[in-house]
Amino acid sequence: MLCLSSCATDSSELCPAFPLAGERVAAELQQAGYQEYKYTWEWIGRLEKLKRQLDLCRIN
Repeated sequence: MLCLSSCATDSSELCPAFPLAGERVAAELQQAGYQEYKYTWEWIGRLEKLKRQLDLCRIN
């Protein structure tokens, strides 16, 4: 068995809060075009999907 000393226990919260990026991040993203940052925008899309799933979890 492998034990990693830096690992922490999982949160018992089923629907964790999703952190907001804030105004500075939003302003920076407005300058980032899709063609130049294609993979970043795809990653942001995945994060948005996760946020929607967590929001649904909190509603139910």
